[in-house]
Amino acid sequence: MQRLKSRQEYIKYNGMGGIAALLLKRDMKMTNDEKIKKIQSALDSKSPRLEIYYNLLEDMGDTVYNYTDYVEQNVDKEIRRLYDADYHMCCCILTLILREDYFINGKFERRYREGKVTAVLERMLLTLKSDDEECLKRGKKMKISRLQEVDIRKLWKHEQYDFSAWLAEEENIELLNEKLGLTLVDINTEAYVGAYRCDIVAVDETTGTKVIIENQLENSNHDHLGKIITYASGLDAKVIVWIVKEARDEHRSAIEWLNNNTVQDINFFLIELHAYQIGNSDYAPMFQIVEQPNDFIKEQKGKKSTDTMNKSQSERLEFWNLFNEHVINRGKPFPIRKAGTAHWYDVSIGTSEAKISIALVNKDSYIGVALYIYNNKSLFDKLYEERNDIQKELKCELEWLRLDNKKASSIFCRINGLDFDDHSNYDQLIEEAIDKVIAMRDVFKNRLK
Repeated sequence: MQRLKSRQEYIKYNGMGGIAALLLKRDMKMTNDEKIKKIQSALDSKSPRLEIYYNLLEDMGDTVYNYTDYVEQNVDKEIRRLYDADYHMCCCILTLILREDYFINGKFERRYREGKVTAVLERMLLTLKSDDEECLKRGKKMKISRLQEVDIRKLWKHEQYDFSAWLAEEENIELLNEKLGLTLVDINTEAYVGAYRCDIVAVDETTGTKVIIENQLENSNHDHLGKIITYASGLDAKVIVWIVKEARDEHRSAIEWLNNNTVQDINFFLIELHAYQIGNSDYAPMFQIVEQPNDFIKEQKGKKSTDTMNKSQSERLEFWNLFNEHVINRGKPFPIRKAGTAHWYDVSIGTSEAKISIALVNKDSYIGVALYIYNNKSLFDKLYEERNDIQKELKCELEWLRLDNKKASSIFCRINGLDFDDHSNYDQLIEEAIDKVIAMRDVFKNRLK
């Protein structure tokens, strides 16, 4: 696994958290004139390479990690605000355009070809030059407070009774979810392996994967490294999260080695916990991932070196990229997942009992949208008793698959017309699939409580 060596890589792999924006601004000393030169250099490059613009915002300290507080996740809509946008809004829009490419591969280059990236940079130049003129008139400097790191023991005295209890609360586990890209539910702080107790055991709502979290409010040590491996084997966990005050180099290397040398579905995260304060403000915790699975390396371990992406995989990747684009344009009615080559796409529904799964079945020319129940036949039977009402509410005929010889059950509807050799109806198919997902979520959510 490659260690992330820059903040740009950190953004790309770990998403964007609000407090990190303050971290970048903490030591920012770039003047407006310096920024103007940087932006002009990016414009002069006339390059659609995404890395140039990631590095531009990073170097200036102007990446807006909490950009969704200011803009909707719809570039075409937000770009219309550009004509009267201030510098901060320009940075929000550019961050939005960069982040869009994470979910829709190749989208940034298209935005560049459309002239949208250039338009944002030109507006940034204009606002910076205007700000310089205004500052000269006022003869004043903006007062900026300093961000200070505080000892995490000021927030939590005890790992188990204070920090683990705090992290187990719904609003706090969500901070960790944002970093990991998971949706952790069924939080349990009372899981034992022999004489030892694992701090937190949870389940990823979307995949049903078991996750363990070991907390250490001090520097990493060999004892806790041994514990996470013991807990993982004893609890049959697939995702192992080790949270520490500071990760020592030998433990970074150990987690990296584990990710590179274990099977594809075993994943280790090493996370540092920090806390910050501005003046007398409330304390703000921040999770910083220092080691994590490298999906590319782990995926390749299970393949022959001669394997390449086949036509079906390529077609699925293209379909899911377009699917994500439609979901974003509709205001993200449900969380989007990074486009991949798998034939399925999962959507969480607020319970670890089930999920909604979209499947591409090209050989039979249809898209399936299903409620997938992991292991609960009685729940399936309860829903089956209400099938007439459910089908009326969904306005479609459902296929009810109890699957007695398997743990899982499925309730799904078909959307006919999928053909990887003919994309002319993709927009229509995707819109119908999104509608079905939203309808299923609304119809089943209350029935699954």
